[in-house]
Amino acid sequence: AVLIVSGRPQLVGDQLGKINALVASWLPGSEGDGVADVLYGKRAFTGQLPVTWPKSEAQVPINVGDAT
Repeated sequence: AVLIVSGRPQLVGDQLGKINALVASWLPGSEGDGVADVLYGKRAFTGQLPVTWPKSEAQVPINVGDAT
């Protein structure tokens, strides 16, 4: 399993076939206990990504308004 702690989507598409689970915790700060709760089975995983993750660098930027 892989836990990603990051403020933005990461390019991980080439690694997905090598891992059995991926958790994007973003930057949990004071809510890090919530991340621990789901990792240790105290709470169920729920929710959805707030942004689309790119499959490759060719898709960056992928979200409307991200272009500079």
